[in-house]
Amino acid sequence: MPDLEASLFVIFGGTGDLAERKLIPSLYRALAAQDAADRSVVLGVSRHDIGDEAYRSWAERVLEASGAADKPARQWCQANFYHHAVEGSGAGYPELRKRIEAIETERGLPGNRVLYLATPPQAFVPTIEGLGGSSLNESDGWTKIVLEKPFGTDLETARELNRLVQSHFDESQIYRIDHYLGKATVQNLLAFRFTNPMFERLWNRDRVEHVEITVSETLGIGSRADYYDRAGAVRDIVQNHMTQLLALVAMEPPNVFEADRIRDEKVKVMKAIAPVAADDFVVA
Repeated sequence: MPDLEASLFVIFGGTGDLAERKLIPSLYRALAAQDAADRSVVLGVSRHDIGDEAYRSWAERVLEASGAADKPARQWCQANFYHHAVEGSGAGYPELRKRIEAIETERGLPGNRVLYLATPPQAFVPTIEGLGGSSLNESDGWTKIVLEKPFGTDLETARELNRLVQSHFDESQIYRIDHYLGKATVQNLLAFRFTNPMFERLWNRDRVEHVEITVSETLGIGSRADYYDRAGAVRDIVQNHMTQLLALVAMEPPNVFEADRIRDEKVKVMKAIAPVAADDFVVA
């Protein structure tokens, strides 16, 4: 595996639920597995100015809660975490750019940036506009923007959001992601289906009577009540997580195991699904 390029990982919503439960623990484990923790600097962006030291202490507690309580994890937080506050309007983005450039100069980074929008969906538009308006859509290295689900509230708003992000970023820079796909169990579905000869031959409509997909979580709404009031469980779970699982279960094997080819096979599944009729067995 080639060496990871040094980069700045900017998390918008840097103290939020997604950053706490998923992003920071996953990022650390991925980097630690490749002995590359020192090659990724994290800048958390949120509305409240908590300062670098408090953010580093918070990140330590996050990793400890996730089971990474060793000395290297604490050292990574203390050496590589920064925080910057940006108000909801776009006025603070020029200052954010100055802060990013200052960190890159201080740490000798080449300008490689990941801009991860781990924010509520209603914050996507002002954040994208702020990034584009302050020229944070380009750098001396590479710049990638990651948009979490849900992507819009319906087809038209999804198209509007797509037009907006494409007006500031090239398509090659854009990653639309469902973090559920990062779960080991979900990723293992591809290997389970297509590289296990016994199951690969049996996984078809002549051998499988029905498939039941169950999403069972012990985690409650917690501090996410405002998010659920706006997004709702159907938009948060069904159109994203469960639909991805459905596609992975029902898709045909791609001719090449590449991202675009896997996507193409998923799209075929979506197009083959008949609309849900009112008299079908649906429990709301």
